[in-house]
Amino acid sequence: MKKITYEEHVRELLKNKKVREEYEKLLPEYELARSIIEQRLKKKMTQEEVARKAGMPQSTISRIEGLTHGLPKISTLKKIANALDAKVVVRLESKKA
Repeated sequence: MKKITYEEHVRELLKNKKVREEYEKLLPEYELARSIIEQRLKKKMTQEEVARKAGMPQSTISRIEGLTHGLPKISTLKKIANALDAKVVVRLESKKA
């Protein structure tokens, strides 16, 4: 059996229109979680440290990063951003044709 990389696997899956549509629906949530994780790792902080500084349970940070929490409130994102010495940026962009 031929081994493939994760990226190759994703590319193959995205050739399926239905899979691509579902992937694109979840892309904003994925990008949000990824940005939180990247900022946390850049600051060399654990989820527990971020949670303590943000005044929330570590499990909340875990659920947000793992996309099992649903979309957090802006107020929650602001607390996390403050704990990471970052800022929240929310904007709408035109759909690409």
